[in-house]
Amino acid sequence: MAATYFLRSLASTLGGAGQLTLSQQRGAASTTAITTTTASGTNIPVTTSAGGQALTWFTEPITSAITISGTVTINVRGLESANTVNAGAGFLVERTNTAGVVQSTIVADTTIPATITEYTTTDAAKTSTYTPTSTAMAVGERIKVTLKVRNVGTMAAGTVTNSYNGPAAAATGDTYVTFTENVVTDEQLEGPYYRIAGANGYKG
Repeated sequence: MAATYFLRSLASTLGGAGQLTLSQQRGAASTTAITTTTASGTNIPVTTSAGGQALTWFTEPITSAITISGTVTINVRGLESANTVNAGAGFLVERTNTAGVVQSTIVADTTIPATITEYTTTDAAKTSTYTPTSTAMAVGERIKVTLKVRNVGTMAAGTVTNSYNGPAAAATGDTYVTFTENVVTDEQLEGPYYRIAGANGYKG
């Protein structure tokens, strides 16, 4: 059974600056990461705000040893501030130990899609499927995902806004990675969100 992990705005249990959670549960509301592009830039890690902290996403420690060898699909939502920015999407998937220290590469730093296409000025998805380096993961290890802003031709100054943590498929914030294998972690899923509906009832 495939496992999909959504890029969330929740802080990772690792507790480091810019370290966020890869979760099997969608977020409640989309949020954005804004990355400054530079003249002739090539491979820029996504940041929380223009000129701000670089972001990375981690699963909780896995609870069953597994080998990741099937395809990996990435879906990233984003836009650029102007058509002249000449920017697209990239990503990197790595295996880390329980402390978040990188041990090996699962999907090498690459563009999305493999033949890169430019963002537009409207939030939309960039998606592609990749063959990873076959990677044996031990209990307690984590998966790390880093989003990148890549050049499409010659990059210019501006910004790229990526949306993530979204509640719905095929909409703003629907940024995720899917593994062919059933990657199981010790993540504690959040409970449902409820609101009062009438005198005694609750509605999700």
